[in-house]
Amino acid sequence: MIKKSDARDLMRNKRNKLDEFFMKSAGLKIAEFAFDYITANSFKNVAIYMSIKNEVRIEYIIDLNKDKKFNIYLPFCEKEDRICFTELEDINSMRKDYFGISCPKNGNAVDEKNIDVFFVPGLAFDISGNRVGYGKGCFDRILKNSGKSLFIGVCYDFQLISGDVLETDGNDIGMDFILTEKGMRGITNLQ
Repeated sequence: MIKKSDARDLMRNKRNKLDEFFMKSAGLKIAEFAFDYITANSFKNVAIYMSIKNEVRIEYIIDLNKDKKFNIYLPFCEKEDRICFTELEDINSMRKDYFGISCPKNGNAVDEKNIDVFFVPGLAFDISGNRVGYGKGCFDRILKNSGKSLFIGVCYDFQLISGDVLETDGNDIGMDFILTEKGMRGITNLQ
């Protein structure tokens, strides 16, 4: 078992060394896989995130969805430990939230039970669907209340740990799939 703190440090260091070309090309591939998956499954309400600190640029999906085949929701954080999701109406009408991350200006929270699929960032994932984030538990808290939504972890392929499992606790919410630049991967139960 890999401790969360060890995985967090290792993957943060690796991710910080990525070059711009890799991040753009991998981010676009991942966004295209996500877009195809969303449209193939006729999802109507999709939650993504705005990337920070060399995270996968899943927000490229906004340009792919120019025909508005589905609604996009982005997180916003008004307090350190609480995120909500709000609909993206206009990418040119954004503001910064508590953490300085771009979010829609309207800021009206949607009931997370109405979101069909969440694309969730992380520093590390394992093939059992366990996730290590930044350690604040913001995503886990919102996912816990989301009902029957689908959870897809988003990362670069090197952030996916195979052959071992990440440390978890009772607050961690597992992913249903993991999406990397190599495609969508189902979950395997190693525990």
